[in-house]
Amino acid sequence: MTVVAKVLPEKRDEFLDAMHSLQKERLLEQGISGSQMYERREDPTRFFVIDEWETDEDLQRYFGKEGFRILLGALRTLCTEAEVKYDPLRRGGRDLGSTTLTNQK
Repeated sequence: MTVVAKVLPEKRDEFLDAMHSLQKERLLEQGISGSQMYERREDPTRFFVIDEWETDEDLQRYFGKEGFRILLGALRTLCTEAEVKYDPLRRGGRDLGSTTLTNQK
């Protein structure tokens, strides 16, 4: 799973706090093998979060949990735009899926 986000400039610190907290919780989930967050050097409001999951089933299970709903809510509240990409091509040749969230504030 990859999250690409453009954060509201005034919400940057809140975004970082939320993402670090959610990342800690995600790393306790069954089947996650790693999670990294990157900030775009040229634009301090652009972030990438890349999670590695052992199986599609593990990731699908996470999609049904409260932590994922909180992640989506944080992205809607703190970002001007965000995209959650799910790439099962890396796990078995099925279709690529993604969800784009846009904040109309």
